[in-house]
Amino acid sequence: MSLFLTKEGKRKSPMAVTVFFVDLLFCLVFGGAYALLTEPLHSLLPLGGGMPETVLHCLIIAVIGTAVCCVLFLLPDKRIVPYSFAGLPVITIMCLIASTQLEADLRGMMVYVTLLYTLLPILIGNLAAWTIYFKLRSKDGLRR
Repeated sequence: MSLFLTKEGKRKSPMAVTVFFVDLLFCLVFGGAYALLTEPLHSLLPLGGGMPETVLHCLIIAVIGTAVCCVLFLLPDKRIVPYSFAGLPVITIMCLIASTQLEADLRGMMVYVTLLYTLLPILIGNLAAWTIYFKLRSKDGLRR
């Protein structure tokens, strides 16, 4: 029972487990956003292919995915969203480490795809989530 209780008999915080599962939820949200929006964006905003088009589409998808993920600010504990966005780089690093087990040509492609689909959601998500969190904290006088 000491796994769930402190020495004083109080319940331990499940924040780490919560953040891990919300990280997985965020991965599903961003993966779904990429799956659903890549083709429509390609037909609506054609820039002739290449890297500028890819970056623009990834930027739009990252903003939409971040907006969907920030709905979790409606939960009572406002720390969950920024902590979860802060945990997304850990998942990216795990994927990059896993790619070292691949052959050289596949490794390069895996690193490219991993960074392509994760960098903008991490940057935009962290920027938005921490900004919203600090504004909510200062406005409502949240202690957390």
